Amino acid sequence: MIQNFQKDLKENLKRYVSVDNKMEANFEAFKEFFENGYDPMFIIDLGSNQFLNVNQQFVKKHSEFQNALALFEVSIEETFFIEGVQFEQNDKVFLFNPIFRNEGKALIQILELTPHVNSHKLYSELTSDHFFEELLINKDLLNKLPSGIVHTNRNFESLWYNEKFNSLFGREIEKNFNFIDAIYVKNISQFWDKIAKLNEEGGQVSFSFVIHNVKQSDEIFINATAFPVGHRHSLEEGFIFILEDKTENLNFSEEITKQNLALNQINHELDKFLYSVSHNIRGPIASLEGLLKVIEISDVQTVNELKYHLRLNLRLLNSFVSDISNVATNIHTHVNFEKVNLRDVIEQMVLFVNDIYDLDPKIHFEIPTTYTIKTDADRLGIIIKCLLKNCFQYRDTRKEQLEIQIKVTQNEDFHLIEITDNGIGISEKVKPYIFDMFYRGTELSSGNGMGLYNSREILKKLGGTMNIESNQREWTKAKIYLPVNV
Repeated sequence: MIQNFQKDLKENLKRYVSVDNKMEANFEAFKEFFENGYDPMFIIDLGSNQFLNVNQQFVKKHSEFQNALALFEVSIEETFFIEGVQFEQNDKVFLFNPIFRNEGKALIQILELTPHVNSHKLYSELTSDHFFEELLINKDLLNKLPSGIVHTNRNFESLWYNEKFNSLFGREIEKNFNFIDAIYVKNISQFWDKIAKLNEEGGQVSFSFVIHNVKQSDEIFINATAFPVGHRHSLEEGFIFILEDKTENLNFSEEITKQNLALNQINHELDKFLYSVSHNIRGPIASLEGLLKVIEISDVQTVNELKYHLRLNLRLLNSFVSDISNVATNIHTHVNFEKVNLRDVIEQMVLFVNDIYDLDPKIHFEIPTTYTIKTDADRLGIIIKCLLKNCFQYRDTRKEQLEIQIKVTQNEDFHLIEITDNGIGISEKVKPYIFDMFYRGTELSSGNGMGLYNSREILKKLGGTMNIESNQREWTKAKIYLPVNV
């Protein structure tokens, strides 16, 4: 049984040992560490508590910790899962330190401690100090770990690393790869302070850094632990770095935060939407009910005069229902991209809006009659109609005539449609809110506050965006950006 365990151990190690002379030397160092190490060690079967193998120091010093060993065996039976435990014998304190475990077997190191030492701290330091040396007895296990591990010399040049370490960088790592040169540490002075402390005091230090993964072309966020090696055993002096990839946790946390913010925004807009829908429908309906009551007691001449107000309220109600329908359509209907003549779409919307207001404005077109874009004609029409209605509704009555300029330009990325009017403009205090749902920026507004909000939402579906510029009492310019390649 002992021979089989040793054979498996050796075969696993040989499978992962490089033909490089230095790696062969490391293999001999690990073998030497167990057989002729400074501390007593033994291999035990965790199921039967049977000793499978012991080293020379265990045989020589067996009498010094014999009673403590008996207590340790009882401890295994009680807890089964091996942890570092300490026992006293003849005024001495012994720490039974588990440094390797595989397939129901464990390698235990017996350390003699000075009485009254903080054994928890010492255990942590010793476990870290020997982590790499002992675990490399089975490189198969190390290559299956989710953490990256690298052993470097004093100049931080790699002597050995596991498969996870290699995958974190996303490229083939060259010989004598300098670990420090390949990472980004936010506070480099603090990092070197920790390394200096590590050299002076030993133990271990923790820090964070970023790796650029070449294969994924992405940043990998790492939490690392480092400790020095080689000063007690046969490994070349240097450092061990254990790297934990925290990118997924970080991205997950950020994504959850974004989703919560988005959900809060949706809930807020939904509450506002329901309230405003009720308000905007209730107003015209109440006016219609009042007008009908007046009509019931009025003569024919008065009824004819009230017809205008009836039509106005019905128009407002119909306009609001149409806007709500546009919102629903934009959300649930697929975008139908096709080549459309921009001049034709805009001229149709000009005729439609002018028919409502009957103002006959002076309109300047700077759009070639053959200019085409690839977009959804119905959605673009809704946007243009909204912007033109604002031009008509917020005209400056002090000026002789309403003037509207409509032009288009193009670069390699987008079409830019600009609609400029000489109306009343937008005040600075109102500008930040003009795209909010149901917002009305002036007492002149007779709409429902859905126009610009809905237009920008539609533009998102088209892959575009919108910007409004204005100089109060002088002009307003709406700029629509539509992508060239869709």
